[in-house]
Amino acid sequence: MTGSLVAAQILDAVERAGLLLVHDAALPCVTEVVTGGPVAGSWWSHPLANAIYNALGELEDDVATVRLLRAKQTLVARRLWPAVAAVGAAREPWQLRRLPAAAAGLLAEVDATDAYVVPAADRSAADALERRLLVTSMQVHTPSGHHVKAYRSWQRWAADRTVAAAGDVVAARHALEQAARSTSTDVGRLVPWPV
Repeated sequence: MTGSLVAAQILDAVERAGLLLVHDAALPCVTEVVTGGPVAGSWWSHPLANAIYNALGELEDDVATVRLLRAKQTLVARRLWPAVAAVGAAREPWQLRRLPAAAAGLLAEVDATDAYVVPAADRSAADALERRLLVTSMQVHTPSGHHVKAYRSWQRWAADRTVAAAGDVVAARHALEQAARSTSTDVGRLVPWPV
């Protein structure tokens, strides 16, 4: 199966569901769509791993990837971009409560920068921001050939993609919860905010 066919297959599944995990052992996900069944353990060990990885790269302009469902990488259909941008930028209590100082510092740095920020050290600070949807992230190649994660504010992400964030955060969360129901009826265990 070619990368373009795999990408089309994934995009179709994301468009139908609205949200789709990249990998999960029990819930609908990209790896299951492509391989035809659940993939136990790391999907990187599957024979179609390279095709999946390449297809996900092809889809960077068509889907948003955020740590949303179960705090795992989740593909978001374009129609839900305003909702995810609104929720991410809201700075609600569930996002900020007990935010570690290093994470708050990184968030301030991300907010003050137009470009993507590659954190100098503390990966756990960046992880805390991603799990609370406070930033967007992407993989970048360094000059030395390594892959690292870089972070950007939702406002800058939305401006780059010409997305107008939904004005009503409650309605935005509701739209994402409705899409999550295509994955599981127990939405409260999937999304990071209180349901």
